[in-house]
Amino acid sequence: MSAAIRISALGTAIGITLDDTISPDASLHVAQIWESASIDGDLPVEATLSAGLAPRPSDASAVTASDVESLAAMLSTRVTLAAIEKRKSELVMLHACGVALPDGGVVAFVGPSGRGKTTLARNVAQHFSYITDETVGIDISGGVHPYRKPLSVITDETKPHIKTQIPPEQLGLLPLGSEPLRIAAIVLLERDAEHEGPPTAEPVSLRDAILGVVPELSYLPELPQPLQRLAGLLDQVGGVSRLHYREAADVADVVPQLVKQPAQSGWTVVPTVDLDEHVPTGDYARAATLDVLDLGAEYLFLSGRNVHVLDGIGPAIWDALDEPKDLSRVTDAVVARHGAPEGAHPEALVEAALNALSTEGLVRRGS
Repeated sequence: MSAAIRISALGTAIGITLDDTISPDASLHVAQIWESASIDGDLPVEATLSAGLAPRPSDASAVTASDVESLAAMLSTRVTLAAIEKRKSELVMLHACGVALPDGGVVAFVGPSGRGKTTLARNVAQHFSYITDETVGIDISGGVHPYRKPLSVITDETKPHIKTQIPPEQLGLLPLGSEPLRIAAIVLLERDAEHEGPPTAEPVSLRDAILGVVPELSYLPELPQPLQRLAGLLDQVGGVSRLHYREAADVADVVPQLVKQPAQSGWTVVPTVDLDEHVPTGDYARAATLDVLDLGAEYLFLSGRNVHVLDGIGPAIWDALDEPKDLSRVTDAVVARHGAPEGAHPEALVEAALNALSTEGLVRRGS
């Protein structure tokens, strides 16, 4: 007889159906692993995964493995992917571990795989409520949707590729409090074996914050006005910090200090223009971008899944291309804004910059 588990992940309900190949004891084991994220009630299940023991490979909706522990590890990954897929056009989803202070303020510690997020969660969440060790999902109002998944822990150092799924309560991690969850701080992790003394946090400029955070975001291009959404979120938490530390056990003491007041970083939106499908031969024109921010001396672009920085004469070139123009007209616009360079021909510099922008896919040239 099959068993069903309902999981709350990033504000969506994911169902797991365990088939008859799994014994009652094994079914109970899997259910206990997910106990901290399990839900009852009438919340509709938005995706269902069937799971069982079988030699065949997993497919889109079925998860299979040769043993229960391997199956549990695969389910952790597949539930995460299913939840991210369901919330991809709604939430800013940081690849981060998260903890909540008693007032509901959530601190998200952001970093790539292998940066120590699970180890950090195991330590810090013994002092603050455990939110996740994988993905922090933030809605447009700043609310955080928890994902209290089991922690993926290496229990045998001789087999680092095998991770055991351990429920947070078994590790002594704290439950959720009663206050609504909201994002309060976003922190880039920088573990340093040479760091001396207590952990230290340094502010990160908006430019470097976006460049540091974007690689750790899921489905950013699927959000409406993605860079504006991200920059507004970073303003909401008072900017991003970079945390330098040696041992995860030391971080809990500095968590309250990471929460700052909201701050306006001074960015504006670069207006978009309707793109001409046809670019006259020899002329230059803008390529399609998802969002562009003006940071003052620099423009930040999101094109596809990549962020590009335009500095120097780059912003002047972009502004000049509000309509297709030839090299001479673009150069005139750049010189009008920056003046003529000493010891160099302005047209040659502008052409080199245009070629570089073309290589990056930000500028088109008619042919």
